Amino acid sequence: MNKELILKLIERAKESAEHAYCPITNMPVGCSLLVDDNMIFGGCNIESSCNADAGEVAIFKAISQGYTKFRAICFWAENNMPYPSGKVRQLLTDFKSNLNIVVANSDTYSLLLLSDIFPFPPPEIPLE
Repeated sequence: MNKELILKLIERAKESAEHAYCPITNMPVGCSLLVDDNMIFGGCNIESSCNADAGEVAIFKAISQGYTKFRAICFWAENNMPYPSGKVRQLLTDFKSNLNIVVANSDTYSLLLLSDIFPFPPPEIPLE
């Protein structure tokens, strides 16, 4: 994954964070999701009685538009490194996506693969 694309994903995630609704934590998080045809979907965290994190929002937006092949996902927060939640990690594995993950804040970023943070599927246990 080249640096130009990483910076583009970070910028889109940062822009998405501007739309966050986070009255409880006051910690906006943005996400950008790159799908197979190079379209980028944005998402932000939504704190309500039915919370949704930024990754869920971006993924569900893409799915609702017919995209299920993901190439990269980026999470951005101003002051911390917002690694994807367990729910988002599981959702990405449901779509067989060992994609690039960028985690960024205002100062730095990390690049990893989904398999780095969700390395093993659960063991298959025979019924007998």
